[in-house]
Amino acid sequence: MIKVMIVDDERNIREGIIHLINWRELGCEVVHSCSSGSTALAYMESNTVDIVVTDIKMPNMDGIELSKKISEKYPAKVIILTAYSDFALAKQAIKYNVSDFIVKNEFIEELPLAINKTIDMLVKERDTRESGRAEGLGSFDYVKVFQRLIMTGQISDKEILEGKLDENNYVLCACDITYFDKKEGNQDMPELLNNILRISLKDCSYNIIPVSDSYLIIPVSYKKNSTIGLNTIVDYFNNIIIMIEEFMRIDIKLGISSEVKDVKQLKNAYEEARQALAKITTRGTAIKVYTSQPLPGAITAFDVDRYTNILLELTFDEENQEAPGKLKEGFEMLADTGCTVEQCQLYMLMICSSIIHKAVRYHLDVDQDFNEMEKEVYEKIQNAKTIFRLIHIGKDTIERVRALCIGKQNFKNELVNKVEECIRKHYREELNLQYICNELYLNNSYVSRAYRKLTGYTVTEKIAMYRVGKAKELLSGTSMKIYEIAQAVGFKDAPYFTNIFMKYTGKSPTDFRQGQ
Repeated sequence: MIKVMIVDDERNIREGIIHLINWRELGCEVVHSCSSGSTALAYMESNTVDIVVTDIKMPNMDGIELSKKISEKYPAKVIILTAYSDFALAKQAIKYNVSDFIVKNEFIEELPLAINKTIDMLVKERDTRESGRAEGLGSFDYVKVFQRLIMTGQISDKEILEGKLDENNYVLCACDITYFDKKEGNQDMPELLNNILRISLKDCSYNIIPVSDSYLIIPVSYKKNSTIGLNTIVDYFNNIIIMIEEFMRIDIKLGISSEVKDVKQLKNAYEEARQALAKITTRGTAIKVYTSQPLPGAITAFDVDRYTNILLELTFDEENQEAPGKLKEGFEMLADTGCTVEQCQLYMLMICSSIIHKAVRYHLDVDQDFNEMEKEVYEKIQNAKTIFRLIHIGKDTIERVRALCIGKQNFKNELVNKVEECIRKHYREELNLQYICNELYLNNSYVSRAYRKLTGYTVTEKIAMYRVGKAKELLSGTSMKIYEIAQAVGFKDAPYFTNIFMKYTGKSPTDFRQGQ
């Protein structure tokens, strides 16, 4: 018999729990009931108790403090009785290995379910201690089987039969964790996360498969004939995120796969979970469910060469601070497409590599090994699981390069400065390479070749980019007509201005103005 103790300062509640629950049918015996936490601890000093059912609010020592002291000294499991208004307080008790929370006015229906689940935990832990196996695995190593299945797709019919794996449906969660407060957040994190999952994933089985310190895979299974489905699992994980935000000082992002009815398809579910996780672009805790369809209005193509050129121009423009925002904007658009995480990684690698290589071309006299920087950035990109992390890596690369380059004596040589000064002064006129060379009294072939070698752009491209930049200012800050703006920045033909504007911004002048 499982030995149960009831702790509540209200005698009517204690009596109701004792007499309205069929404890013998549950395989339990209520061995003691009392009105305070201190009395409960005094009883446990000389008596064995397997499960403690306690109210959360009691005088002198509340249920949370009682849970803490039990977790420090005894192997007993604790079930908390709470009210809806106490839920935020109840969540704090998770760190003390609380098994479940029961709302008081629903205890007749809910408490037997929680008792059964807690008994299962006790039995498994006892089997673990006796057999010496890892916690929760029993005689069948689910973690090992799932890990191999997810990574390789390999599983035998014998394993499916032995683990009864064909009796369940599955949803897979890919979990990326960033620690904000390592001193607090890293303390017993796996145990805390396991407690939250155990309480939140009601009527489900789950395993935690660590891939790295910050990346976990969580297969969740439930009986095929149950009422649980994908929507239920998503609701559970939304609650998990709320609980994590309450007291765990970590940033956690979850990618959820679609429902899998055949365990052999778990490898596909893992790919879905990874892709869902990758599409998260926001800071803080977040959850995203896999969808195979791009969002309405999403871009269908991504011109990485044009986009990289724009970012290069912004990164190495001393007077401009738009590069990080432009990078974030582009990758947030990518998140709404069917682009895979591997493709996003490749795009970011190309962009960061181009920025670093352009810095190298300036031959800056700085104490920086750019090869080492590129290697470090490459490793970070390869390990990134979300677009949010990719954006962070890209923005950090831009900021590091600008900090090394901006203001340095040889950041731009004299020729580049003179060409760009001429563009700034004369962009409203019929400006071209020959005009600039005449102003500088230099050979146009030399200027063209040298400027492109030093900047990566032709003089004509730079003129167009500068004019487009001025046009953006007028579109945002004035009510001038499109053709008036075209003339004001040096374009005599409005349709040609529109084509050039779209080339460098991806939008028409009208769409750009409406988006401001």
